[in-house]
Amino acid sequence: MTTGEKIYAARKKAGMTQEELADRLGVSRQAVSKWESDAAYPETDKIVELCKLFALSADDLLLGAESAPRKDPATEERHEENKERKPLFDWNELHFEYVSKTRIGGLPLVHVNFGLGHYRAKGIFAIGNVATGLIAIGFVSVGLIGWGLLSLGLLAFGAIALGLLFGAGGVATGVLAFGGVAIGVMCFGGVTVGYIAVGGCAVGHVALGGYAQGFYAVGQTGASGTHAFVMPEEYENLCSYANMHIHGWLGEFIKSVARNLCG
Repeated sequence: MTTGEKIYAARKKAGMTQEELADRLGVSRQAVSKWESDAAYPETDKIVELCKLFALSADDLLLGAESAPRKDPATEERHEENKERKPLFDWNELHFEYVSKTRIGGLPLVHVNFGLGHYRAKGIFAIGNVATGLIAIGFVSVGLIGWGLLSLGLLAFGAIALGLLFGAGGVATGVLAFGGVAIGVMCFGGVTVGYIAVGGCAVGHVALGGYAQGFYAVGQTGASGTHAFVMPEEYENLCSYANMHIHGWLGEFIKSVARNLCG
């Protein structure tokens, strides 16, 4: 048996996948695949780890190919003919992975893992198809700061952004949210729902926009609620009411948005 065949056999005997073995050794799945196909050989430190993991001696792992009996050429030729032909293009090769040696709290400082397929990056800084980290960038990202098509985090940016404090995206949630559809305490967007909502269609305690519905509603095409004002016809009434009943920054904010709605 070759070194690669021995690694394959030992891994199978241990009931491990290539990805699980790669995680144990701190390498990529592609590296394990190349070892097992004899396209590459492990570095010295990885050979030591393999021997410890599978209870093999270095001689058993490395000298097996030399000590094996010589195969009959005719038999070997038939064996090669019966092997499955390698595809001209291997989609698995469209993959890149980098794992930094520096670790913090058991996680790599940087983990980059992306390609065609399901590849996950997990680290302090994570970039991958699926990324989890303090700062995460990926098609699906979860982190303190998340950036991706679908992102979840304290601060989230993406097509769908679910932020605890801040969200910005096509669909966004957060204490402060910006998006085509925005939901939050204070939100800005095409369609907004929040305590303070500013948008084309706004619904909230304070709603300001094209059409507004709320306790305080200021709309350009229509407004409905307890205190509703349509711009620009009722701009003066709104300013008078705000000066008397809505004090501080909120009153100034409402008047400022109302002026913009007046065109």
